[in-house]
Amino acid sequence: MSTTARSTRELLGGLVRYGLVGLANAATYYGTYLLAHPRAGYLVAHTVGLGTAMVVSFFLNCRFTFRVRPTWTRFLLYPASQVVNILATTVGVVGLVHLGVDERLAPLAAAALALPVSFLAARFVITKAVLEPRPFAAAPAVTPRSAPSVGDAVTRPIPLVDRR
Repeated sequence: MSTTARSTRELLGGLVRYGLVGLANAATYYGTYLLAHPRAGYLVAHTVGLGTAMVVSFFLNCRFTFRVRPTWTRFLLYPASQVVNILATTVGVVGLVHLGVDERLAPLAAAALALPVSFLAARFVITKAVLEPRPFAAAPAVTPRSAPSVGDAVTRPIPLVDRR
């Protein structure tokens, strides 16, 4: 198989896995919303559901979609990819409704149309936009008693149970 064919296949496989994670994300959001709604009201339930779904989505996308270790840097950057998704779906919904698509169907179509853009944004944030710690030219000697820097802390893997 040629390199181009292999990379295209890997990209499409990642896109399919991203879509599956999106379904799990929607289920997580809705399940959390339904659990929180009776006690907290719709707006708090919506916010808790979004936050929970975003955390679950991050870990699933790292491990399942992009097959990378989750780090604090990736975790902190991940919401940026969600902003791209929100903007793409919002523009899609408005555009589709203006084109005459039913308001109840427009969000579904917009989500499907935004999937590739959202996938590429998440892929960039999770696999490419990782800040690596850079040594200083005159870095002080590291002693066992010296504390790790903030840069070191955010690029370390998030401690998870590795079940491999």
